[in-house]
Formats: sequence, C-alpha cells, structure tokens
Amino acid sequence: MVTIEESLCRIEILREGGEFIARAQTQGGTKEYRNTVFEDLLRELFIDLQEELGEI
Repeated sequence: MVTIEESLCRIEILREGGEFIARAQTQGGTKEYRNTVFEDLLRELFIDLQEELGEI
C-alpha cells in the first residue's frame, strides 16, 4: 500500500489586541481574516476553505 501526503492548507491564528487574525495559505494563495469574535472568525475561515478545497 502506498500513502501519499499532500499539504492542502497552512493556517496561522494570532491575537492582536482585541482582534483575532487568521491567515490561510492554500494553492490558490493567501487570505487573511479578521474578527473580534473568535467563533465568527473560524466560521468564515472554514466556510471559505470548504468552498475552495471541496473542489479538489
């Protein structure tokens, strides 16, 4: 059995003052998300990733 691993996405999440920042790097490029509510930031990030990576 052959296993091939491929990195689909690199996600970095930071907190700067009262704002959360996420940077997602995929084959399509890098996109930055900002929000003061962590759950809202994650929701937006994962919806976009689902749309982009669901097409692979």
